[in-house]
Amino acid sequence: MRISTSESWNNALGNLQSAQERQQTATNQVATQKVATDLGGYGRTSEIIASYQSALSRTNSYLDVTDTVANRLDSQDQALTTTSDAVSSAKDSLMSSLASASGTTLMLDLQGTFSSAISGLNYQHNGQYLFNGGNDNAAPVSISSMSQLASVTSSDDVFTNGTVKKTSQIDTNTTIQTGMLASDIGGQLMSLYKEIQDYNDDPTTGPFGDTLTDDQKTFITTKVQEFGDLYTSMLQQGALNGSLQKQVENTQSSLQGQSTSLSQLVDDKTSVDMAKAYSDLTQAQVAVQASAQVLSTLNQYSLLNFLK
Repeated sequence: MRISTSESWNNALGNLQSAQERQQTATNQVATQKVATDLGGYGRTSEIIASYQSALSRTNSYLDVTDTVANRLDSQDQALTTTSDAVSSAKDSLMSSLASASGTTLMLDLQGTFSSAISGLNYQHNGQYLFNGGNDNAAPVSISSMSQLASVTSSDDVFTNGTVKKTSQIDTNTTIQTGMLASDIGGQLMSLYKEIQDYNDDPTTGPFGDTLTDDQKTFITTKVQEFGDLYTSMLQQGALNGSLQKQVENTQSSLQGQSTSLSQLVDDKTSVDMAKAYSDLTQAQVAVQASAQVLSTLNQYSLLNFLK
């Protein structure tokens, strides 16, 4: 009698515990829509799932990088456009002065284009200077007016940028250099502005007045050509930036496709059949109730009750 009662209790308890475990598993599956809450619950497929998840994480990290690089290149495009527009405007100002044979407003007009050029070269992205070459705390061009060029020995002296050009690894096999330096972009431009400032300040050649002299016209004609050549060079810089933007865009599209595919593979391996999960949950709940009822019945008819 004792042995029989003990075995019955053990079996009933075991059945209850098993039913409760099945109920908890089914409850978790319904709540998470996943087969298990950790890799240990996937048995032999856990290594495959881990591999997919690792590849997905790596792919998504590259997507984050390409997003950052794309945003930076967009800002560089705006900065280069601002600078090249300034070059074009400077050329137009020089041509206008030639057309009127007057230099009365020439230096004032050029100062306006100079300010625009400085805005482009000192352009900021997310609070940092784009063309500073790693010298993050200082504007790459240290002056704000043409007149300040007169006090420097060389136009190169106005640049404070470093020499580090930003590079980014945008996928497993591709690293691209996206950074540009203010001194590379604006070196010739600052030299042209300085030549004009020095010419105007030199009493033997300047200043540009109401009526341009023949020598002044010749000088300005030369600068018109040089600004035109520089504008062509600036457009090439913009085209290079555009090609980088296209490369990053294509890489983003490829990575997004990979991410989508890997996400689907992980989902296929980990997602639960919800219809089956609800069915399992119902069956487990019934089993728990039945096991609990058995224990209650055993309790009523235990040896202790017979002795009372």
